[in-house]
Amino acid sequence: MKVSRYLFATLTATAILAGCQEEETQDNQNNIDETAEEATQESQETGATERSLSDIETDDESLSEVVDKAEEIDSYQAVLDLEAVVDGGAPEKLAADVRFKDGDPPSLHLKSEGEDRTISKDGETYYNNGTEWVDISDSVGADQLYHVTYENAVHSFAEIKGELEAVEEDDAVIYSFEGENNDVFKTFESLFAVEFGAIDTSVIQNDVEIVVGKEDKLIRSIEYDAEGEDAEGEYELSGDVDFTSFNDVGEIELPEAVQ
Repeated sequence: MKVSRYLFATLTATAILAGCQEEETQDNQNNIDETAEEATQESQETGATERSLSDIETDDESLSEVVDKAEEIDSYQAVLDLEAVVDGGAPEKLAADVRFKDGDPPSLHLKSEGEDRTISKDGETYYNNGTEWVDISDSVGADQLYHVTYENAVHSFAEIKGELEAVEEDDAVIYSFEGENNDVFKTFESLFAVEFGAIDTSVIQNDVEIVVGKEDKLIRSIEYDAEGEDAEGEYELSGDVDFTSFNDVGEIELPEAVQ
């Protein structure tokens, strides 16, 4: 399958930073400048526009409870794993462990493979190129580095709530969907900020599981898998995210080397 552009916009800059540790700093900076522009463009193309929880209007009581609870959340930890495969080729993967604190601008501490990779606070953003921390504040901010925020997860839940089957299990409610539905796919394409370029994704099988706490009404995890086939071949997407440490994230500090 020939793909004109196949790109994860989510964590695009961070992904490139993690893979550029053996390059020269100036080359890294050029990559970041270019990638930040691409990330912004891809976010717009995949519907990753700024939204507010107040935009969600519903008569669904269980959804309203999740939305209302989300209004109280100002920090959390998210562990994210994304993977995509086209035509049985080598998987494209992204993994991140993120501490996030809401704000204007938000603060973010992102780790990958156990290493600090990117830290953003008060509008200052630094990345670790393996040798030193580099200031990329003028090129990219926290809003471009991480899109699978808790607020965006709630928006995605709201968009597909009517398609989900709910089953109570112990202290949680398990919401699930399995089947063909392009609207469901588009929701997660937007949440994960994934761009499949020229691939025809109009017919796709989805498998969704969203776990919500029965008492606290918090989304604990999202597991999503999709697979499809167009005239030129097969493709797959999986995205898992776990949310923890709600309102219990400590202060995010810039690296000592730049303080």
